[in-house]
Amino acid sequence: MWRRTILFGAVCFVPFSSYAQANFVGQWQGEVEGIGKARLIITAVKPNGQVEGRMEFELQAFVSTFSDKVNPAENANYGVISGTALRIDSALGGRYDLVLDGSQLSGTYTRGTTFRGKANFTKT
Repeated sequence: MWRRTILFGAVCFVPFSSYAQANFVGQWQGEVEGIGKARLIITAVKPNGQVEGRMEFELQAFVSTFSDKVNPAENANYGVISGTALRIDSALGGRYDLVLDGSQLSGTYTRGTTFRGKANFTKT
């Protein structure tokens, strides 16, 4: 009986995970407190939850892409999805902790111990 329960749970988890990840793909527009207007373009999500795409900021027309690791010299962010949560380690320093709720991605942008602001995006 336990084997069936575990197997059923594992089978159900995989499709939900894939479904949740697919909801992140697309273009998002929003604002990051302390930075200004921003766009988040997610082109794909790898099976491990790693995000592909880029972030664009109106401030100085800055663009950073998603990569396998953070690299400020190459303007590379690292983003990963777990369930309905998206965590982005930014090339500019700091971290985004966002939660998907329908067509909204909301949460915080934290930079060191000196700044913590709101970050909100709407899927377009």
